[in-house]
Amino acid sequence: MPVATFRFDDILAEADPVPVVAPIGTPVSAVRSRSITSAQGTSRAGAWECSPGRWRRQVLQAEFCHFLEGEAIFTPDAGDPVRLRAGDTAYFPAGSTGVWDVIERSRKVFLIFDEGEEA
Repeated sequence: MPVATFRFDDILAEADPVPVVAPIGTPVSAVRSRSITSAQGTSRAGAWECSPGRWRRQVLQAEFCHFLEGEAIFTPDAGDPVRLRAGDTAYFPAGSTGVWDVIERSRKVFLIFDEGEEA
């Protein structure tokens, strides 16, 4: 499989935003992503933007992300809250559930690993 690259601005321009699935209140969120297919499965690379708000995390796959701007707190169902700010990079293991609290308008790029076990 060749190396996959993407530009944040390209994804914002070419994909329609998808709203948050399980809001707690009225966040304004936009998720845009692009599929990356390999022999192991299909992963997604994308851009996420959100105004202040709160909702339950719905992604059950592993995720790697980098915050470009803003501030948010992720409170896992089992564990201590994690504060993420512009410049922070995070990895969420598969099955990470909890609640997002976006404190100030945030933007991140992400890669969701939707791949099976390698044979």
